[in-house]
Amino acid sequence: MHTIKITYRRFSRLRTIETTFPEAWSEMNARQFTALYKRPDDISLLSLMLRIPKRIVRKLSLLQIYDLTGLFDFIRRDTKVSSFILDQINCRSVGTLFSPKPRLAEMTFAQFIYADSFYMQYVETLRPEILRDLVAHLYVPGSGYDKNLADRNASQLKRTDQTILEAIALNYGLVRKWIVERYPLVFPAGKETAASGKGCKTVGGWSDVFDNLVGDDLKDRDKYADIPVNSVFRFITKKIKEARKNATKV
Repeated sequence: MHTIKITYRRFSRLRTIETTFPEAWSEMNARQFTALYKRPDDISLLSLMLRIPKRIVRKLSLLQIYDLTGLFDFIRRDTKVSSFILDQINCRSVGTLFSPKPRLAEMTFAQFIYADSFYMQYVETLRPEILRDLVAHLYVPGSGYDKNLADRNASQLKRTDQTILEAIALNYGLVRKWIVERYPLVFPAGKETAASGKGCKTVGGWSDVFDNLVGDDLKDRDKYADIPVNSVFRFITKKIKEARKNATKV
């Protein structure tokens, strides 16, 4: 966090207050994150980011405001996060839905497959119904992830503020960049990735990754779907390393 000292004039007297300003996505609270995405006027945005009343922001000089706006540079510089800033959303029809835990702890491989596939579809199409599918498969009730329930919840998100859903999509994009950096062998540069030494596309190809993982053990298909995604990615990484090592021996 940046520590900020602001001096302003009130009733002909100089006043000084001390506050903070985020220097990374992970340091933002939910109100700041959604406000940033909704793009309010400059006074309202600075008020939320600095957590000070708007009346104080209005007293600042143009030079002070110019200096403060430079602090938004982290948006361009900080390109990834490992957690969701909005940890829950409230939907009138389905109740409270919760985000995945930091570092996608406890997220199952099945949930990741559906969420990531919807995210990539949304990036390509920007269709609002795909955005609702993405959020419904990311944010789940306290009972945990259920594919059929997520499908039903997607239609109930029509009444949820669109900017909140878009902010969640942005947040997932930042989390996805963290995943890509953490598992570079699973998400190599370019469109192709590998699983168990075989090539497959990441977009629309998670079913191929899943089939390679399950193999002929179809009776335990559901068990594989429920494995934590981080465990799956570590397993795939190990298999790729083994395949490359064996290839060098030939």
